[in-house]
Amino acid sequence: MRARVSGVLTRALLVALFAGFAWANFSHWQSTGEPAGIGTTLLEGWVAALFLVRRSPNEVSRGAVAWIAAPIGTFAMLLARPDGGGLPDLLCESLQLIGVAVALISLGTLGRSFGLVAANRGVKTSGLYSFVRHPTYAGYLIAYLGYVLENPSARNIALLCVSTAFQLVRVREEERLLTGDRSYRDYCRRVRYRLVPLLY
Repeated sequence: MRARVSGVLTRALLVALFAGFAWANFSHWQSTGEPAGIGTTLLEGWVAALFLVRRSPNEVSRGAVAWIAAPIGTFAMLLARPDGGGLPDLLCESLQLIGVAVALISLGTLGRSFGLVAANRGVKTSGLYSFVRHPTYAGYLIAYLGYVLENPSARNIALLCVSTAFQLVRVREEERLLTGDRSYRDYCRRVRYRLVPLLY
């Protein structure tokens, strides 16, 4: 019963955060004519939808760090707000849409295997996963960077830093769990880089 209530409350909080983010960007667009955050709003909406229909894992991390990093890394940027005054909208929206495309293609490969907390829902190696081990996170970072370059307030920059730091923790925690799976160890030998080819 407690787990069911906790699940309902978590979903309600996620929907409220996403609705606030989407409404803030839409209102900014209405009042200024500047299309702030289109790409990032699309990405966050898709992530929220996948979270609601995700599949149960075979194994999930019990570590406190993994459970803390997952929601902060995933949803911190929902607290960002449009501010304007950044680089040209066309450049920033294009960057966001590139990030969205990378993330959505990667999430499409995951399907219902998507999750927040580090877990083993089956090893995926096709599509963009044949280039880097965590392409979804790479897409998030590109989209979020585009949003902050478009809306470079102190608040948004701080949220980007927090989100990025916790996403990197998520990468570490996921790999710590998944390296217990022989197929993932084989995959790591084939695909050396986590987020950026030739760099990390």
